[in-house]
Amino acid sequence: KDIADVFEIRASLEGLAAGLAAERITSGELEEMERLLVEKGEAIAKNDINQLVEVDTKFHEAIYRASRNDRLSSIISNLREQIQRFRSTSLSYPGRMKESLEEHRAIVDAINSRDIQLARQLSQEHIENAENIMIECLKRDGLAAEKVGE
Repeated sequence: KDIADVFEIRASLEGLAAGLAAERITSGELEEMERLLVEKGEAIAKNDINQLVEVDTKFHEAIYRASRNDRLSSIISNLREQIQRFRSTSLSYPGRMKESLEEHRAIVDAINSRDIQLARQLSQEHIENAENIMIECLKRDGLAAEKVGE
């Protein structure tokens, strides 16, 4: 339940950040996000889960920066830290690495098109998909009763 609560809040706030980014992003920030997509693809090709988590974190941080809302960025980062230790588990789920890359590509395309609503929707769906996979992994591994932050 704690994990689900964190994801529920995070999905809404990530959507807000992506929508703001679609309004406010610079060309340099878009280039950075494109580079991060390439790095993520390379990490997937090498099956390097540690690099993948690192690049995934940088990607989300790039969206937060582009939102130009420091308070929002701080709140989302705090929520993300509460579930950080589970991220490699969910990204290791069969097919999730590539799905996550495709979702990130669609988010960047929406931000680049300045489509605020689509950027919000895709970001929320991305976090909801991550939640569903993580909960599935936790159930599979018998960790579903574990609480966030313990």
